[in-house]
This record gives sequence, structure tokens and C-alpha cells, in this order.
Amino acid sequence: MAAAGATFTTLVDQANVLSDLYGFKAVPNGFLIDEAGIVNYSRLGGFDIGRQDTVEILHAWLSDQIKPADGTSPESVLGGEHAEANALFREGQALYRAGKIQDALALWRRGMQLNPENYLIRKQIWAVEHPERFYDSDVDYAWQREQMAQGR
Repeated sequence: MAAAGATFTTLVDQANVLSDLYGFKAVPNGFLIDEAGIVNYSRLGGFDIGRQDTVEILHAWLSDQIKPADGTSPESVLGGEHAEANALFREGQALYRAGKIQDALALWRRGMQLNPENYLIRKQIWAVEHPERFYDSDVDYAWQREQMAQGR
């Protein structure tokens, strides 16, 4: 955000609450929310402030050329397993913060069984089990693609 010179507020959703509210299973995502709390635009996956098309969308939104999103319910698109898996994710986050890492991993794996396409949970497991692929330097996306190809 600093490199892009962004001056707007950004949030990190450590509890994965927004996934239930807005219906996504992977990051990065972008939501443009007006002062009344109405989502005017959302881009699930691939939101990048450094991309020209994203800059154009921001300019259009700031000049009131983008209308509110259609309001489709995430549950109608994602199914009940998504919410249940995210509840397990949040419970696992609490265990992880309490130092109960194996218990957290067990809950996250249950969440993955319920919702195998939930990449937020999948990547949390990977980051705990293979921190060198996430935190030592750049995120190792090639390794992640390999894991996906192998069904992990």
C-alpha cells in the first residue's frame, strides 16, 4: 500500500469474518464501501492497487460513476458449508493465539473437509506448517501451485 501511495483505509481480517459477509474463498480482494456502509464495488481475487484497471475503477468510484453492487447473498452462492468452515477457522485462530497449534490445525483441517475450495483456510494451514514459504522473503506462489496440483 505504501509503495502504491494509497491514502485510503485498508483492513486485515484476521478472523475471516468478511469471507462470510461478502462471499469469498481467496485473497486479495477489494471492496469499495461508501460512507453509508454500502458496498459499491467488489473484486474477488486479484485486487491490486498497482494495476491500471484497478486505478481506473478507483477513479470511477471516486467520481460517482460506479453504482452499488447487486446485493446477492453470499450464502446463496457459497452454501452453508462455507459459514461452518469459517466458524472452525475462527475457533482455530483462537486456539492458535493460545499456543495450541496442533488443535488449531485439526480444526482448520475439519474446515477444509467441509469446504475444500476455501483457500483462506488452506493457506493458513500451509503458513503454519511451512512458514518459510510465506515469511522468509516473498510468498512462494510456485510452491502453492504445486501443492494445489498435488491435491494438498
